[in-house]
Amino acid sequence: MKNILIIDPLHGETHLELLRRFGFAGVRLTEARSALEHIRRGRPVDLVITELELKDMDGIEFVADLRRSLPDLPVIVVTEQGSIESYLKAASLGVVEYLNKPVMKNELRRIVNLALDDNPTLPRAA
Repeated sequence: MKNILIIDPLHGETHLELLRRFGFAGVRLTEARSALEHIRRGRPVDLVITELELKDMDGIEFVADLRRSLPDLPVIVVTEQGSIESYLKAASLGVVEYLNKPVMKNELRRIVNLALDDNPTLPRAA
């Protein structure tokens, strides 16, 4: 069973419940530093889904920090505050997908399956 780590202080529980219905295991955390510690302790994580607006760290900063230790771990970014600038930064870090909320459940399922099956990345910004 694939393990998904969700970092989202507001809507993470909703996304986690949906993913569980789709047959995935998962953990939801509300802070980036807790998520990094969770991963560094060797907890199994096959995919990370993170919000950009986090309590203790910018989501782009979190992805950059994560990439230093696990460059190939697939990451999906979700946000209510999307911008071209944050999209380009996320793409430069190799995220699988950048989604604006609200995310439809079938779209989330499709993207998570794609990320776990093929591990694609967005085109990297120059």
